Amino acid sequence: MADRLRLALVFHQHQPAGNFPSVFQDVTERAYAPLVATLYRHPEVKATLHFSGPLLDWLEANRPDVIGDLSDLVRRGQIELLSGGYYEPVLVGVPRRDGVAQIRALSDRVHAIFGQRPLGAWLTERVWEPHLPSLLAEAGVAYTVLDDEHFIQAGLRPQELGESYVTEDQGLPLIVFPGSVKLRYLIPFRDVSQTMKELRARADEGARLVVYADDGEKFGAWPGTYQRVHKDGWLEQFFSAIAQADFIQTMTLEDAWIFQKPARRIYIPAGSYPEMAEWALEPNAAKRYQQARNKLGDESSALVAAPLWRNFFAKYPESNGLQKRMLIVSEELARRSILDASAEVRQAQQNLWRAQGNDVYWHGVFGGIYFPHLRADAYASLLKAERILSERRTAAGEQRDYDVDGYDEYIFRGNAGAVFVHVQGGAVIEWDIYASATNLVDTLARRPEAEHEALRRAEKLGKVLVGKAAEKESKSIHEAVRAKERGLSKMLEYDVARRAFFQDTFRVGKAEPVVLHGYYYQLTPQREARTVSLILEPPPRSLASVPGLGIRKDIRIADEGLAAGVRYRLRNDGEEAISLQFTSSSNVGLLSEQNPADVITVGTRKTTAGKPIDARHVSEIAIHSESRHFDIAIAIDPPCEVTTKPIYSITNSEQGFERVYQQLEISSTWNVTIEPDAHVDLEVRATAIGQMVEPDAVRPTARRRKAAAGANAELARAPRR
Repeated sequence: MADRLRLALVFHQHQPAGNFPSVFQDVTERAYAPLVATLYRHPEVKATLHFSGPLLDWLEANRPDVIGDLSDLVRRGQIELLSGGYYEPVLVGVPRRDGVAQIRALSDRVHAIFGQRPLGAWLTERVWEPHLPSLLAEAGVAYTVLDDEHFIQAGLRPQELGESYVTEDQGLPLIVFPGSVKLRYLIPFRDVSQTMKELRARADEGARLVVYADDGEKFGAWPGTYQRVHKDGWLEQFFSAIAQADFIQTMTLEDAWIFQKPARRIYIPAGSYPEMAEWALEPNAAKRYQQARNKLGDESSALVAAPLWRNFFAKYPESNGLQKRMLIVSEELARRSILDASAEVRQAQQNLWRAQGNDVYWHGVFGGIYFPHLRADAYASLLKAERILSERRTAAGEQRDYDVDGYDEYIFRGNAGAVFVHVQGGAVIEWDIYASATNLVDTLARRPEAEHEALRRAEKLGKVLVGKAAEKESKSIHEAVRAKERGLSKMLEYDVARRAFFQDTFRVGKAEPVVLHGYYYQLTPQREARTVSLILEPPPRSLASVPGLGIRKDIRIADEGLAAGVRYRLRNDGEEAISLQFTSSSNVGLLSEQNPADVITVGTRKTTAGKPIDARHVSEIAIHSESRHFDIAIAIDPPCEVTTKPIYSITNSEQGFERVYQQLEISSTWNVTIEPDAHVDLEVRATAIGQMVEPDAVRPTARRRKAAAGANAELARAPRR
C-alpha cells in the first residue's frame, strides 16, 4: 500500500445563481446525479467533490435523493466536500472581506447539511494571485488545487509534480496540490486504457501523488458525453479499472493533506489555466500568446507569461463597469453593517454576494458575460442591495472615475434610481431603477473574439458540426467546432464602443456616417434646482468633416433618477448652410427578443424586440417589459423617423457557437438644415417606472439532513424531457 500511486479525484460542480431552473435540472440529471450514483456503486473509489452554494441550495430543494446519497458517502468516509466562495466568486475580483465571508458561509452550509466542516476549498477557475494564502487561511482553508502549469511557472519541472507543496503569504501557510492538465484532456474523452497508461507512466516516474481536478459537467452535460460516460459505461469502466489496479490507491485531498508531507515551500506567480489566459486577451494578443506556446512545445509552453484574469476588466468595459459598481455597493454595505445587523442588511449582504458570482464577469467557452439573463441577475442582486442602502440617502451627483479608466464619469444616485454618464460618447451607460432592480442599459457591445477566427476557418473548410453531428461528437469542446446554425460567421459585426443611451451619429449626403460613440466628450455639470444638467461637447476633430458644425448636448436627470433626457443643439458657425441627418440611438436591455409580453409601441405601431420596425413622424415611444418589470415612456421633439432592431452577438459555449440576443436598439433620426449663425434643437426625454420586485427571503441556515431511506443509485436516472 505504501508504494502505491496515490490518486485524488476532484469533481467540481457549479451553476450560477441566475441560470435557468431548467439548466439546473438538466445538468443534474445528465451529469451530477449519475456521477454521485456511480460513486455510490463503487465504495472502493474515494473522491473529493465541490458543490457551489447556488447548486447546493437547488439540490436540497429539488433533489433530496442526491443530498441523501452524498450524506451516505460522507458518513462512510468515501468522499470529502470542499468549501469555496458561496456564490463562486473569483476571489481576486471581490473585496477581501466578501471573499472570506463567502467561504465561511459555504463551510457553515456544508457542515449544517452533512455534518462535515471542509478543510479544503475549490479555487474558482483556478485563478491564483500570491496574496491568496492569507485570505484562504483567514477563511479556515488549509489546502486547494491549482493546474500543474502554475507549478511549472514557479520553476518546477513536470517530473516534480507528483507531490504536494506549501506556499504562504504573511506567514500564513497553504498546501497546494498540482492538478494534471494532461488528465483533464484524457478524462473522459479518450479510452480508459489511455488514462491508465498515463497513470502507470507517472507511477514509473516516481510520482507519489497525482490529482485530477475538473468540472463535473464533463461527465454528462458536455456534447456527446452523456452517451459516452453513462450510457456506454465509460465512468463505470474507469472506476473499475482504478479500483482493480494494483499500483493505484484512491484518496481524498484531506487524506493526502494528512498523510503526505509537502515536498517543499514554493511561491507561485499569478495566473489561471492556459485556456483562461488566452480568453482574457484581445484576439491579436491571444494569437501571439498561442503562437509562443506552440513554439516552445509541451515541455516549456507553460513558461510563456500569461495575463491575469483581471484582464477581462480591460477587455470588456461592461464587465469592468459591473465589477466597479459592485465595489461601490460592497463599500457602502460594509459601513452600514458596522452598526446595523438587521435582517434587511443581512439580506442585502446575500444579494451582494450573489452579484459577485464569477460567470458574468468574463467570457470563454464557459464564461457568461454574453448571456443577458446572467447579467440581469447580477444587476438585480446589486440593486436589491442598493435599494436598502438608498432609503437613507440624500439624492446627489458627483464627478468620479468610478470605473478607473482615467476619465471622470458623472454619477447621480437618488432614492428611486441612479444614472451614470460617461464622457466616452457623452452617453448614459447605466440607468438603474431600484423598484424593479433593473439596469435599463444592461447591454453588451459586439467585439472581435479570437474564437471568431476559429469559426471562420471551420466554416470555410466545412468542418463545423451542426445539429445531430454536434451532439454525437464526443471530442472535447476544445477540439471540435460546433454551432447551433450554419452561416454564423456571415453575421459577425462589431461596435466601436459600449452600447448606451443617447449616442450620437450624423451623416451628410451620401458620405459615410460619422459615429461619435467612441469619442471623449467634454463634460461640464450645471447647477439647477431639483435637476442635474450636464453639458457635453464632442472634440472638434470629430466634426472636422463638416466645417462650421458644432454639437452640444444637455443631459438632464430628474425625479430622483427616474427621468433622463437629452437636448441637442446643432450649431452652424460657418458661412454656408449645413444639411445633415442626425441620429440619437439608445439601447435597452431586455432578456429576450421572443417574449410577447415585452412590447414596444412606436407611435401607433406595436412590435416586439425581435421584429424591427421603421416609422415616420414619431413623437412618442413606449416600452413595456414584463420580463424585467419596467416601463419607459419616451417623448421626441420635433417628431422624427424612428427605427428599432434587435442586436445579436455570435458567441461560443459548451454547446457550440450561437447567435445571442443582447439588446434593443432604438434610433431617432432627423433631417435638418442649419443656416449660418443659427442652430437647431432636438430633444429626447425618457421617464421610467419600475414595478416593485421584492428581494428574496433570507435563506435560513439548513439543519443537517439525514439520508433518505433506501437512497441508492436507482434514484439517478437519465434526463426526463
